[in-house]
Amino acid sequence: MTLSLAHFFAIGILWPLMLPMAAKLIGTVILAASLIFYLRHYALLRSPGSVVSLELSDEMVCTLETRHGERIPCMLLGSSFVAPYLAVLDWKPMELRASLLPWQRFPARSVVILPDGIDAEEFRQLRVLLRWKWKDAKNAD
Repeated sequence: MTLSLAHFFAIGILWPLMLPMAAKLIGTVILAASLIFYLRHYALLRSPGSVVSLELSDEMVCTLETRHGERIPCMLLGSSFVAPYLAVLDWKPMELRASLLPWQRFPARSVVILPDGIDAEEFRQLRVLLRWKWKDAKNAD
């Protein structure tokens, strides 16, 4: 919902600007395409590259599984955010494969986990693990 509102807000700001009509139309089309891409990839998880599951090991190495069935070993980045109402996990693949398509070569992936998208006890355990064990592992380096 927030993603949609942000895109519609950006489109709404675009139209009162003193720009040629063609620029406004192109901007609107680009923002609409962006909204469709991000909704499909992150909200609806319909894209082949969407992360549909993750498995976290005791060594804080995670294996992400995409809708396409690809399993990607990753490390958690310090830019991750964990709170009782939301977890935004940023992962960096441990290896970049040459077989990736150009738009898949970005070094980091984000996974957003909301409390209503996971069992409450599993979400609590994940938050505790990320807050304490990952923090301890990061400080040991």
